[in-house]
Amino acid sequence: MHVLYLMRYSFYGQSGWRGEESRDPEKLFSPERLEQREYYLRKVALPSLRDQTNQDFNLIVLSSTLLPNPYKDRLKEVCNDILGPRAHVIFREPDSTSKVFQKYRWQTFDRYAHTAQIVLDDDDAVGIDFTADLRGEATAAIALRKSNQPNYVFLSWPRGITALFEDGALEFIPRNVPATNLGLTVVAPTESHRSPFRVAHYKVLERRPVRVIHTLEPQYIRSVHANNDSKGRRGTEPVKPKNLPMLAKTFPLLRDLKADWKIRPEMVALLDA
Repeated sequence: MHVLYLMRYSFYGQSGWRGEESRDPEKLFSPERLEQREYYLRKVALPSLRDQTNQDFNLIVLSSTLLPNPYKDRLKEVCNDILGPRAHVIFREPDSTSKVFQKYRWQTFDRYAHTAQIVLDDDDAVGIDFTADLRGEATAAIALRKSNQPNYVFLSWPRGITALFEDGALEFIPRNVPATNLGLTVVAPTESHRSPFRVAHYKVLERRPVRVIHTLEPQYIRSVHANNDSKGRRGTEPVKPKNLPMLAKTFPLLRDLKADWKIRPEMVALLDA
């Protein structure tokens, strides 16, 4: 079983839902947008993988051949600095996102019988135990599959956190959304055509075999900020004080954010402990 995170980074191509910027190269590759995307990549997404308790995984970062060369170099540099050889950065012409990932998976990871493909946006994060927990759940799903069932299964992790970056402050709001795109995983033979980018995530529960895994701890961070490609659903009530210790433990990356954003004092104290 190989664990493979899939990330789009300013890719000008075809995929499921796309924001306005992704349809307009001038907006997609504007320096202001690229600087902001790099910030969240460097401070949120990649650190969450760096901190995994199980480091047996790879990340494919798919970007565009149209990305300005200085930003191509910076993308490769930050991925290498934080993840080293576990990160594979590729640049492609406009094409289907799922087909590009599929072709690279077949060419590079064909030695594995099964692969767990996980969606990770470039400004979101997974908890430190996500890889370890997912590996166990994915292995169990394969073992429990009946012979008359499809040879793949989706895994959905509803419980997470919305990190609201707004007006210089960072607030945390509980999130519990079955079939969310955050951490959505498909476990299938590596040679399969199955992809988490080839399905409408909000309809996956009615269209695909799915295991919905409810945990007490949050499994992901959904970042909401001024430069979002999509806004995402979020509540209004912040994380309760009694749950802050679990949040600090699950996402060590928050230590590096407290210098840039105003965070609740009790949370800062936990991060400094």
